[in-house]
Amino acid sequence: MLPHAPRSLVLTCLALVAACGSDGPLGPTGGTFSPGQSLAAESGRDVRVVSDGTAGTYVATVVNVGQDSTGTSSYSLRASGFEAIEVELFGDRIPGPAANRSVSTVLTRDEVFESLLRDRERAELTPRFAAARRPNAISVPALPTSVSVGDVITINVNPSEPCQNAVYHPVRVVAIGNKALVLNDTLNPKPGFSTADYQRFAARFDTLVYPMDVAAFGEPTDIDKNGHIAIVFTRAVNELTPRNSLSYVGGLTFSRDLFPQIGTERASACPTSNEGEYFYLMTPDPNGTINGNQRTNAFVDANSTAVIAHEFVHLINASRKLYVNTAAPKFEDKWLDEGLAHIAEELLFYRESGLAPRSNLNYQTLNSSTRIRTAYINDMGGNRGRLIEYLSSPQKASPYRAGDSLSTRGAAWSLLRYLADRASASDGDIWSRLVNNTAVGIANLKSVFGDIAPLVRDWSASNAVDDTPGASAELSQKSWNWHNIFAGAESLPALYPLQLIGMTPATGTYTGTVVPGGSQFFLFGVPANGTATLTLAGPSGGAASNLQLVIARTK
Repeated sequence: MLPHAPRSLVLTCLALVAACGSDGPLGPTGGTFSPGQSLAAESGRDVRVVSDGTAGTYVATVVNVGQDSTGTSSYSLRASGFEAIEVELFGDRIPGPAANRSVSTVLTRDEVFESLLRDRERAELTPRFAAARRPNAISVPALPTSVSVGDVITINVNPSEPCQNAVYHPVRVVAIGNKALVLNDTLNPKPGFSTADYQRFAARFDTLVYPMDVAAFGEPTDIDKNGHIAIVFTRAVNELTPRNSLSYVGGLTFSRDLFPQIGTERASACPTSNEGEYFYLMTPDPNGTINGNQRTNAFVDANSTAVIAHEFVHLINASRKLYVNTAAPKFEDKWLDEGLAHIAEELLFYRESGLAPRSNLNYQTLNSSTRIRTAYINDMGGNRGRLIEYLSSPQKASPYRAGDSLSTRGAAWSLLRYLADRASASDGDIWSRLVNNTAVGIANLKSVFGDIAPLVRDWSASNAVDDTPGASAELSQKSWNWHNIFAGAESLPALYPLQLIGMTPATGTYTGTVVPGGSQFFLFGVPANGTATLTLAGPSGGAASNLQLVIARTK
């Protein structure tokens, strides 16, 4: 038995210790559950759920704690002695009336493009690590070490191809901050942003995004030795969004620019690199001259800060893996790289709303002021949407599933937030430890958080059990009360998007498949003075080391 509750369960007469040292089947476990109490058990073990004299509602979570990024595992869940509990239908809602929604909730950021870009980086740039790291690599940065407002320079704005087919555009220096160097593509649609707008972007980066991301994740490199991060507003980003698309590419950073143009005699470099730290952002296009997609100044302004916060993490992570943590063999695994970048969006929400993590934020708080509500929509709307994708099909999704789907990103962000909240009373240096690490992927997580299997199990179950009265700390999500947020103003629990399977006595065995890091949720009841027995089995009908069962009483 792997207890989660602060109060001990009343065990059945066959205790857990009866199975210790035995080569035979595991003995049964279980007992009576008070509301909020839970129990985790290995597959192959009977779990007895005994009534405390009153009828109760329970969630059974089948979790695949395997750590592969591919594959699935078959399972069977046998049950008897239970009664059916009606499962309500899910309907979606974002806090507040639709009339007050930001434009950013109508169009969504195109994360498919970014996923493909990260794939190309890993495929085409990782083999160039050695050349970039050699001390005699020749540097030819696009930006001089010293520039002035009004200067025009030429850079490669090709947003798709790492080291070939450069697309050179002239860009004008329009604002210079302590850390921000803002450039405007001279081929952009007119009129675009004003000088005051560009100065505001520079100040926002200097005072908000840069200190926030650096404090959390670490310093970026400065390979062009100009002390600045180049922020380029360019039509090349707008051109990535097809006509009439419901999503848009808001911006990107391209690790190509971290590599030298000229390598060594033994290894090639990246001839089209700009050799510096760059972001590329969409530009205003109110008349839709690029692919017919209108982009007002207000739309670009509202959506660019979260994009910069997200992309800056990619820049920090890639540059430090390449030039600081030089024992790293490659870039960070994509799922963790993206999960950390989505954490940056959450951190931006806290900064702009004035709120803090571990506050168990609910619907009422998120709608308590215009400031908070706007920050939630602009900065957390993406994380919320990706979380829905994960919760809607958790048996097929995982934080570390290959393919970088929206559900994978939603799960990765949620798991990282859960792990940080569980590990410490504050975020502290948790995020920087994940970035400043030569390990990648699961090995990186283990180096910071320890054994991942029980943590993935508890996080999975917490998606169903969080904020149940009496729930253990291990099954709680301290920063976000998503049950309440999705319930909305009407406080309708059915609006929570987690997929639950309502068990019925007519079906004694439930079978299915679940991916590593994924889970399947079942809802059942135990009548007053009754006893239910549940047994999880693997593909062969017996125990499977990667499958675990968590049972929690919710009512």
